[in-house]
Amino acid sequence: MAHKQKQKSERLPELMELFPLMERLGKYLQLDGSLKGVKIGWHCHLTQLTLLTVEALVEGGARLFLSEVNPATTDDEAVQGIKDLGAQVFLGETSPQKVLAQSPQLLTDTGFVIIDKYLSMPASERPRPIVAASEITTSGIEKLRKVKDLALPVININSGLLKARIENYHGVGDGVVDLLRRLTGRSLSGLNSIVVGYGAVGSGVAFHLRKEGGIVNVVDSDPVRRLIAHFDGYTVDDLLTSLRKADVVVTATGQRHIIGETHWQSARDGAIFLNVGHWPEELDMNSLTSLSGAVDDLDLKTRRFHLQDSDGVQKRLYVVADGNPANIVLLTGSVEPTLIHLATEALCLSYLAKHGASLGHGEHLVPYEVEQNSSILALEALRT
Repeated sequence: MAHKQKQKSERLPELMELFPLMERLGKYLQLDGSLKGVKIGWHCHLTQLTLLTVEALVEGGARLFLSEVNPATTDDEAVQGIKDLGAQVFLGETSPQKVLAQSPQLLTDTGFVIIDKYLSMPASERPRPIVAASEITTSGIEKLRKVKDLALPVININSGLLKARIENYHGVGDGVVDLLRRLTGRSLSGLNSIVVGYGAVGSGVAFHLRKEGGIVNVVDSDPVRRLIAHFDGYTVDDLLTSLRKADVVVTATGQRHIIGETHWQSARDGAIFLNVGHWPEELDMNSLTSLSGAVDDLDLKTRRFHLQDSDGVQKRLYVVADGNPANIVLLTGSVEPTLIHLATEALCLSYLAKHGASLGHGEHLVPYEVEQNSSILALEALRT
């Protein structure tokens, strides 16, 4: 273990020293023993924070096979670090199938991709050892609920208190504020923003932008969420009307092409667009590219597009990370919320290793005992 501890301190010393949650998680899993020798298929963003989680899971004895969610969020250094720990990493569109070919016993998913691949296989060809799974995203849970015969118990981590209230609400919102400060070099006070989507993520983004003095308008197709946003104190206008005065547009819907040709043409000069939803296609980059002349590459994975507005006037629009989830691509904001979420995901795997075979098929809310254990470890790490 001394060698592994040295690797941790060399890679991410500030995380491990200031918030040693994963160190505590690794020791917990090792003592618990539930993951010893268990083969886990994990469809995830391959980041430095994933690397820390892999170290804890490996310390607990798990055998890991990881597939890539999005090349834009993949950190090559993290991938190498994961491989150095003995885990297997598969990249590209076929990576979920390659993980399934390793016959894992448990699956944990981001976007209901690897579980869907498993369910799409003929029953006779499905890896027999798989007994249970978990899913972490809103869009993944929406897809899961459309499956008529969910021939597997799947824990819904996304609807748990910790994922919804800490990682989705505070983690993403804080990351957006951090990114905009770095991108603009100015105070966010008075900044006119649109938040598209008022779920756990969007409501957190709106809260954190207003907390910094921003003027926030909320757009959502669901009248229930619009009404809640109104009583939370936000302006609730339609998207096209709001775009004419917005300095920043943040999408958080999990839906494709929320921003398209008409929206690009209606946006004001200098507007910044970024997505924090799961799918990069929330911003229709093809339509923006077709409307634009020159395109400039800037810092922080941001591009400036030169185009004409609907009245033929020249303007510039800025897009962060080509529409990919900007907070993940750039790892902005405090890391504590994401690490708490990842620890909860790991503890769900521990729970499934013990109880997965006895759970009925279908969706299960994350067990409260899992969130309690994750919270205890996090509170201990915060007091360190």
